[in-house]
Amino acid sequence: MNSKTLISLLKIKTAYGEFPDTVTNITTDSREADARSVFVALRGHQVDGYNFIPKAVEAGCRFIVTDRYIGLPEDAGLLIVKDPSKVAALFAEYIFGFPHESQTMIGVTGTNGKTTVATMIHNLSRSLGKNSAYLGTNGFMINEDRYDSINTTPETTKLHKRLKEANDAETEVFTMEVSSHALKLGRTFGIDYDITIFTNLTQDHLDFHNTMDEYGYVKGLLFSQMGQNVRDRKYIIVNNDDPWSERYSAMTPHEVISYGMDSGADFWPSDIEGTLEGFNFTLNTPDGPFHINSPFIGYFNIQNLMCAVISEWLQGYKLARIAGAVAHMEPVEGRLEVLDPELPVDIVIDFAHTPDALDKIIDTIEPFVTGRLIFLVGMTGERDMTKAKEMGQISTRADYAIFTPDNPANDDPEMLVKALEAGAVHENYRSFTDREAGIRHAVEISAPGDTIVLACKGREPYQIMEDYVKVPHRDDLIALDAAYRRYRSDEYAADED
Repeated sequence: MNSKTLISLLKIKTAYGEFPDTVTNITTDSREADARSVFVALRGHQVDGYNFIPKAVEAGCRFIVTDRYIGLPEDAGLLIVKDPSKVAALFAEYIFGFPHESQTMIGVTGTNGKTTVATMIHNLSRSLGKNSAYLGTNGFMINEDRYDSINTTPETTKLHKRLKEANDAETEVFTMEVSSHALKLGRTFGIDYDITIFTNLTQDHLDFHNTMDEYGYVKGLLFSQMGQNVRDRKYIIVNNDDPWSERYSAMTPHEVISYGMDSGADFWPSDIEGTLEGFNFTLNTPDGPFHINSPFIGYFNIQNLMCAVISEWLQGYKLARIAGAVAHMEPVEGRLEVLDPELPVDIVIDFAHTPDALDKIIDTIEPFVTGRLIFLVGMTGERDMTKAKEMGQISTRADYAIFTPDNPANDDPEMLVKALEAGAVHENYRSFTDREAGIRHAVEISAPGDTIVLACKGREPYQIMEDYVKVPHRDDLIALDAAYRRYRSDEYAADED
């Protein structure tokens, strides 16, 4: 990309020094900068990219974008702009060739369900024979190939690189989770969505957004930024059971499709039957009723699945074909996932970490519990602590609750579990400052027929500890190791005899 062309895109800027003739890359990470790169210095919550400009220059970068002056070598160019994040998105689009334009772009936002919905859409797209990409909490996928991803929604230059990688792989649809952090920080600037989805809005992230109103309206940016050109066939899918849907529907001129648990929605279920192996139901639609045989459990997963079905319908697929493909889908990893059904106890992992999500998990699991319900929950460090007491209260709906930290970071683990204990409504609980110890305790005290739920992490592969060090950790692997030791040992075999 010609540097002069990039600079000419901006009306207001100040340029110093000599810029390279062309660039082929753009980054906000000085470790990725080189002579072919544009380095954009962004202000973050913990670090300021301005302080890393010397490192980028040392690595050979000669095109720097920032909002403040800094002295550079004579052979380097400095571009001072008002909003580096918007410039990063603009330049990335031109450098990478507008990769989203050749793909159906689907954005999913909401407090709970983003990962499940986006993954369902990706898997359903694959079942329907499309090349598909997914980006979110569970990483980055192109068809069945998976790659690591640091954030739910990456910083804007990394996001555009993922779009280019998917485009180079000739994907037809790109489904991504869109977090409220990403919307507020402008990480999705420049992305032209074709379909956007709202799952729900419940208390979370008030450490970042301050109030629920601010949190809700930031989510609304996804819908308001879809543009005013009604010649573009765009659609918004909203949850008819959530009052925020009415506000979001008013933020866009594009057609709104609703889903919900009753006949007030465009899509709604009836004749629901379920087990821990899946829920079956009749999906009532504008095109008539269709039987759905799904591997997903829980009423909220019926809602999530409706989002995925509607998204495919809006892309032109017949509902009968979509319903047939649903039956062959795999459960979403780490989301109400039952580990090894051959064990004499049911062990379920889930990512739920808000009061609303915890309540819904227990509502879903309780009808299938034959013994005791053992429920483990963690409180995240350096996050909104106002939800901790309610999370502790909800967890003690179970017969036995276990409180642990979850990604404590620089917070005291003891303080985190005490905050959960403050909501307990009975004394049948125990706290651990080490999550692994809590998981192993859950298995050790269990008996055949019990159900163990490990909430908050799903298959997240680490714990964020002091100084933000990521320590390897997997709830599922720890639980299975403990369960195999507990229930497949010679001692247990002798007890069974």
